[in-house]
Amino acid sequence: MTNFPVLKDLHIRITSKCNFNCPHCYAADWFNDEVKLNLEDTKALILQAVDLGCKKVTFTGGEPLVSPFVLDSVKFCFENKLRVEIETNGVLLDRIISSLGEDIKKVEFSVSYDGEEMRDRKLAPKVRENIEKLIKLGCDVKIQTVLTKINISELEHIFGFSGNLGVKNRVFLTHSPTGNGRTLSLFEILEWLKLIKILKSRFPNAIVELPDVFSGGTQKKCGWGVHRCEIMPNGDVTSCAPITFNKRGFVAGNIKTQSLRDLWNSEHFLYIRNLKQSDFKSLCAKCSFWKTCLGACRSISSSIDGDLLSPHPFCVSVFDMIKSNKVDKNLIPNSDVVYSWVKQIDDLEGSFSEELYESIVLKQHKLT
Repeated sequence: MTNFPVLKDLHIRITSKCNFNCPHCYAADWFNDEVKLNLEDTKALILQAVDLGCKKVTFTGGEPLVSPFVLDSVKFCFENKLRVEIETNGVLLDRIISSLGEDIKKVEFSVSYDGEEMRDRKLAPKVRENIEKLIKLGCDVKIQTVLTKINISELEHIFGFSGNLGVKNRVFLTHSPTGNGRTLSLFEILEWLKLIKILKSRFPNAIVELPDVFSGGTQKKCGWGVHRCEIMPNGDVTSCAPITFNKRGFVAGNIKTQSLRDLWNSEHFLYIRNLKQSDFKSLCAKCSFWKTCLGACRSISSSIDGDLLSPHPFCVSVFDMIKSNKVDKNLIPNSDVVYSWVKQIDDLEGSFSEELYESIVLKQHKLT
């Protein structure tokens, strides 16, 4: 494969600041850092990305709507014919709704809503109100929810709200035990399984983030390092911001001293693009779902197991419980497939695929 694929998606962490301090947030260690991208840096970065084939820019943070430059940055993207997404906690949406006018419909929104227990109870109604405003304006909106032991009692409220609005709700069952999340205990595997069963049976609007053996492999992976990169609030360039928020050395370099073109073709990204299944650890190295799953979310595996190439903790836990006969088969999503997967892992020697990570991601996203 070429070592210079198109940079289709650029994620700009435009500020490290946030107007919330959620108990599960992996980025919280940066909240007190006085780092942000200014408008000139952001515009120059966007133009460099366009030169590399960029089609979409996502503004995130911290909380991107805290930045005084985010509105001008969004308009600059429109001038350069780029799609725009904003990842936000939803409280400050009025700022951009009132300023963009009809152009607000051009923006895609991912709004974090985790109920009232994980947010300020006084502000949660404002978030819901703003989500409803966006939908009435005709915007493309999805809700993102992290389930923890704090908000588990609010399932009906959270997913009833998104379901009533007809909005897709992306669900994360595993918070990263980094940043503020260090103080939160993770779900045990049986708790996870019971949650999944409830979500799938009662809330069809909920899209649960799971490795492919459990989900059926219908979701494209994020494309980290292959067609997507992220810019940290201090200008560092990385393949995965959730990892970099907690491992600050996990970067390719900095846009203030190097061009985005050089960084996009640096060893940091080449390492990811040249990965093969045999480079992954344990279950991943033998898994027949690897060519669609690609190990699922690497930031979760890295934050929990400390290894970028370790298997997803959900896979490990379910595999071990099945092997030790400690789980009811009726609790396992996609159970017949999962039990066959366990047998395949036991019977197989060696790995299934030596195709490069880059090649597989490009095919998934139809970029070949």
